[in-house]
Amino acid sequence: MFGPRLGPRIVKYARALYRLHFDSRVNVFIKFLIPLAVGYAIFWKDFIPDWIPYGLGRYDDLVILGLAIWLFWNLCPREVVREHLGDPPGPRPEDRDPDSVVDGQARPPGSSEDAD
Repeated sequence: MFGPRLGPRIVKYARALYRLHFDSRVNVFIKFLIPLAVGYAIFWKDFIPDWIPYGLGRYDDLVILGLAIWLFWNLCPREVVREHLGDPPGPRPEDRDPDSVVDGQARPPGSSEDAD
């Protein structure tokens, strides 16, 4: 039931996370969050031992991995995230206030009109 709608969305976000991780516009320290969480999940020593009841000890690795992905996603620059998701760019200032736009023309340097 959830597969046809949820599957492509998961693939889209996983692909965007992968691309964000290798994008040079994302801070290096933010890029360390996910590898550190994966390392914590693989490491045999946990902060919360596995023998604690109600599944707290067994699922702390998933909680930390989810928290790392959430932090990574929210700390990345919004325009870079939008670009990797394929969303249209955010609103431009001239779209909000068209009266503040100054019209002009561009001329190539060295054109005959440049010499005054």
